Amino acid sequence: MKSQIVISLIIIFFTFCGNAQEVTPNATKYPRPKVILMMLHLSTNKIEALKRRGLHEDISLVMQGDKETNESIMKDFAQHFTFCPIYFFYDTCYEKAIAKQWGDIVFYDYESLSKKKLINVSSFSNYYLAEVGYASPTEQLPVNNELPERRIDRLLGDEDAVATRNNGINLYDEDFKPIRGKLGFTDISLRLKGPILGKKVFVFEGAAKFNRKLETKYGIVGEKPAE
Repeated sequence: MKSQIVISLIIIFFTFCGNAQEVTPNATKYPRPKVILMMLHLSTNKIEALKRRGLHEDISLVMQGDKETNESIMKDFAQHFTFCPIYFFYDTCYEKAIAKQWGDIVFYDYESLSKKKLINVSSFSNYYLAEVGYASPTEQLPVNNELPERRIDRLLGDEDAVATRNNGINLYDEDFKPIRGKLGFTDISLRLKGPILGKKVFVFEGAAKFNRKLETKYGIVGEKPAE
């Protein structure tokens, strides 16, 4: 009888230790966000350079490309991101975001695609920041040297992010510091699509993959935002 009790206590002890080890530092360091603030990019420096060179026709093309890309990002999130609310702002407000001057930043959401809607918020809590871009240099992954060389601009494959310099969703904490681990970078697709002889536009695809990663990380299924 005593031996059975001892065996039972040993089993309980090792079970408890095993469960305790499953709580990783990242699980406590990166709690579930209530909202994500997505920074959209504008080609401000490129446009200024074109102005100095007098290439005004090229400026309109660059601005149109920015518009297509950012609208495609917002549309993809509107259709495929359900984990939590997400608000968009432009990188012209980057310094204000760093300083957490939220009252001075204009935000946009899904409804901004179909009607003029601006969002002003005085404060946020339990949020992460995100942007679409190359993998953060502070979160580089091992490079697979066996992969064939390929162009680095706006391409996506299953290859390593650093090997191809693919675009992806970079995730940051409240202080705009890169989140480490797999959660910090999600591969996306950002390509020119359209008819062979017709106009092509940049199309973003990646919100669903980002959504699945967050749900897997936190074990919670979000609700689709009202459209």
